[in-house]
Amino acid sequence: MYETMKPEKRNLIIERILRVEWSMLQKVGGINGKAGCQEDWDTFHIMRYAYYNAWPNNLILSYIRDLDEAALSEKNLVMEKYAYMMEYTDPDYYATKLAPYLPQIDQETRALIEEISAYIVQCDKEFAAAYPRISMKGRPIEKNQDSTGFTSAESYAKGELRTYSKYTLRTLLDYVRSLKAEGKNLSYIVKQNMVQMYGYASLEDAERKM
Repeated sequence: MYETMKPEKRNLIIERILRVEWSMLQKVGGINGKAGCQEDWDTFHIMRYAYYNAWPNNLILSYIRDLDEAALSEKNLVMEKYAYMMEYTDPDYYATKLAPYLPQIDQETRALIEEISAYIVQCDKEFAAAYPRISMKGRPIEKNQDSTGFTSAESYAKGELRTYSKYTLRTLLDYVRSLKAEGKNLSYIVKQNMVQMYGYASLEDAERKM
């Protein structure tokens, strides 16, 4: 089902994704000026690498095409991601200042995003129940916990998913459905990658020591 790729090539593609996203992040101007995450490459690298390293090869290849196409169109997908998030964290500002300038999302795309994000929320809830100390280090899970300047994992995911091409969303949904069919949890895969990059032996090791 998934495309084969040498580990070295896979790693190079993920690293290129991260460099492109980092460059885009540097051009994002917040309401209150530059954010701390824009000056912390190490944390950014670990968080984003752990995320993409949980993806199959065909999904990584699809997303790098999205980034390449965005570059050709001079679009900043990271800037759009944060703008879309504000629909949940600051609806009035989003409606008046941002929505008129953002690409419109059609119904098929919304349906893809809803199914993917519902799975992500469920995964995060299951992970938080099993590893509460690790989870406390991250975002609140559901969008009803959003506030101005404070974004839940659900709203973050929906904002990011809106920047993906329809092809990438369909590819991601296929992957999500395959994980569900196998009883697998994407949050476990991502967090396992993350804690290992921080030097922990396992999720259990990180949970004990955090």
